[in-house]
Order: sequence, then C-alpha cells, then structure tokens
Amino acid sequence: MTAKDVKSSLVQEIAEKGDPIPERFILKYPEIIIPAIDAPSNLWENELLIDYSLLSSGHHNELFKLKSAIMKWGCFQVINHGMSNLYLDDLVNVTKQFFSLPLEERFKYSMADDISIGYATADVAILAGTSKSLDSRPLSWGDRLTLTVYPEDQLKLQLWPENPNRFREILHDFSLRLKLMSEVFLKSMAQSLDLEENSFLKHHGERSLLSTRFGLYPRCPYPDRVYGAHPHSDRSTITIIIQDKDVPDGLHIQNGDQWFKVPVIPDALFVNMGDFVEVMSNGVFKSTVHRVVTNSKKERVS
Repeated sequence: MTAKDVKSSLVQEIAEKGDPIPERFILKYPEIIIPAIDAPSNLWENELLIDYSLLSSGHHNELFKLKSAIMKWGCFQVINHGMSNLYLDDLVNVTKQFFSLPLEERFKYSMADDISIGYATADVAILAGTSKSLDSRPLSWGDRLTLTVYPEDQLKLQLWPENPNRFREILHDFSLRLKLMSEVFLKSMAQSLDLEENSFLKHHGERSLLSTRFGLYPRCPYPDRVYGAHPHSDRSTITIIIQDKDVPDGLHIQNGDQWFKVPVIPDALFVNMGDFVEVMSNGVFKSTVHRVVTNSKKERVS
C-alpha cells in the first residue's frame, strides 16, 4: 500500500471527518450483530478468575482452575500479577495519547514494507490484497499500532513512537513482564495436565515472537452493523489484553452458540488462548472465538 492509501483508509480519520460510514464497513442487510449477554457473576468471580501469585507458586487448586477454564472457555482473567492499577492506567493513557497526536505525527510510524508491523488500519492486510478470501467481508472499524517487542534483534525501533515521551520506556518494561507471564502460563498449563513443565514452552524456543498491539475503535453510529473486530480466534499462542475501563462493553467471547460480555475487572488482565494452544494440547485446551463491538457514544482503546 502507498502512504496515500494508508492515510485514506485510517478509521480515525474517517470518523473525525463526520462523513457517512463507507459501505465497506457495514454488514449487508439483513445481517446484524447479535447482542452478547452478561455471564453469571460467579463465572468471572470464581471459575474464570486466576490468581497469578498462586499459579506461579504451583498452587494445586489454581492449576485445576486454570485447566478447567481453558478446557471449557479458552480464556480467563488474571489478578495479583504484580502490575498495579496505576501501571495499567499508564499503559492505557500512553495509548490514548498516541492516538490523539496529529495525523502527521502518528504517520511517522506507519507500516511500510512490512504490513504486520507499524501503524495502520486494523484490516490493512485485506486492503493490501493479501487475504483475498476475506475480500467480501466488511472491514473492521479500528486502527492499530503493532510492534515486535521480542526477540530484541527483531525490534524495528524506528516504528516505536518517541511521542508520548514515556511510550518506549513503558512498552519495554511491559514487554519483559509479558514474556515472564506467558512462560508461567505455559508451564502451568503443562503441569495442570501432569506433563513436564516445559512440554509446551519448549516448542517456542528462546526466540519466540512477542508482539504488542495498541488498538483504537472510534465512535460508530451503527454499533449493530459494524464490527470493531470480526469474530475470530487468534493465530498465536497466548493473547493478554488490557481493557479500557471507560468503555466496559467492547470485548465478547463465544461459548457454544452464545456470545458473552467480558467484564472489566479492576486490576485484571484478560487472557485468551490462541490456535497454537489448541494444536499443542491435541484439542484438550481450546482457543477462544472472540469479537470487538463498536460504541456509538465513546471511542475505545485496548
């Protein structure tokens, strides 16, 4: 894609102009987005709530909860992970600050030769013609900044924003924490199945790829007809998400034929399993089908 193509496709720019939403984003009539429901409170307060401090110490009951959560739902929320509420707020705030920069400043970090890294619309791969099977699908209403954070020799620091001025510092620190947390999850998942603790971790090697994605979902007047992210499972191992507590209804998971809202729990991180986990466990663990919906009153970040 050319620089002009990337600029013209940015959802944030389309939303700020206030023009009608282009047809390429809207579900074809009569298709609509089926609303999600609230899961029983006990589900997120007990079954799908993992205490990281207990898990990392090999606590038997926590290993059992982890196993059950991933087998039945493919996801959970994690608390007591060592990151304070202020720290998580910092991450959300630098995300909002980046997306509030003038376009030309944001565009310094736009995708160039590699459409998987840098700043662009969420569906840049489809717009670039690399996912022809998805060409008929409406586009997702969102922009993103995607950065590789490990291995260190794979970093493209020219795409790491220098503004906000704390962006690089906090992202580097967060990436180290994510790497350690992911390793604990993989070891715990193996232990929960009575396997050697490195059974899953060894498949990733010392140079397993770790990426961070900053997402923006602008306000949308048609939340029942436009997705922030279409239903999908991740083509990865583990995804760890910080939700925007100012817009609590944005992320949904599917279980059976029903969609459920993922609540924003103070200090918690949402963790969902990707397709690699389902493959590595021979289907014992499941990957999570999830989606992002839009909001007519507020923009949302993740």
